[in-house]
Formats: sequence, structure tokens, C-alpha cells
Amino acid sequence: MDPLDARRYPERPIPGVGAVVVGRLGVLLVRRDKDPGEGLWSIPGGVVELGESQHEAVTREVLEETGVHVEVIRMIDTADLILHDERGRVEFHYVLNHYLARALDESLREESPSVEVSWFHPDELPSDMPDILRGLISSVRRDVDELMSHNSRQ
Repeated sequence: MDPLDARRYPERPIPGVGAVVVGRLGVLLVRRDKDPGEGLWSIPGGVVELGESQHEAVTREVLEETGVHVEVIRMIDTADLILHDERGRVEFHYVLNHYLARALDESLREESPSVEVSWFHPDELPSDMPDILRGLISSVRRDVDELMSHNSRQ
């Protein structure tokens, strides 16, 4: 069974994490290759696995999706992602904790050929990304600028 199918029409919310990863080139984004949000640019992240801490999940998900090792700095925000189908049933429901993380390296390695990964300067974020994520990045802009500057000096 496709893992995504197990996440559709869940019995309860699914816990997940996302990371605003900052390197000297800017913010690390991934173009999603599956729903929810297929085709849109997003921050890397995913579902927390059984027995895994949220920090471990952030580190694992970013590495799996992008090839970048990170240091988790702090939690930024919590958000609900609840999507309904055409009949009004809950098709997806994630409770997402978003973290700020510093890139320890910047060589990119996509998880699969259908996934696109890139660094974006915070002033030049792609237009095809959810406004909620644009706002999340904006909410930590001072931290982003500081981390970009710090990484450039290393």
C-alpha cells in the first residue's frame, strides 16, 4: 500500500514536523511530489515516526528529502493542516510543529528524480508556495538573516 493512502481519511490527526532550514544561500525549499500540496514549494518535513523525538524527525526528514545535515535551533510555531474532499470529509489532517534549523552543509541531493530541492534568498521566495509558509519564514526573518550571515563567515 502506498504510504500516502494510509494517511488519507485518518482516524485521528497525524503528528508531523517541518523545518525552516537556513544556510548561507538562504532558505532550503522542496517542491512537493505528492499531495497535499503536490507541485508547490514547501519547507522540508514529514511525519514523526513511532519512538522518534521531534528533533530527530526534523533531522531525518531534512536529510532524507534534501541531503542536508541540520542543527535544530528552536520551535517556531504549530499549525493544523486540515483538508476536506469534495464531499466535506476530512481527507488529510496533520498537526505540524515547525522548527528553525541551521544547515551544517549545503550540498543538495534530491530524495528522488521527481523531487526538486533548492536554496532561495528570503527576498526571492517562489510564487508557488503556500502563503502560510511564506508567513512562517517572514516571522523568523531576523533569525534567517543572522543565520545566513553566520554561515557566510564559516
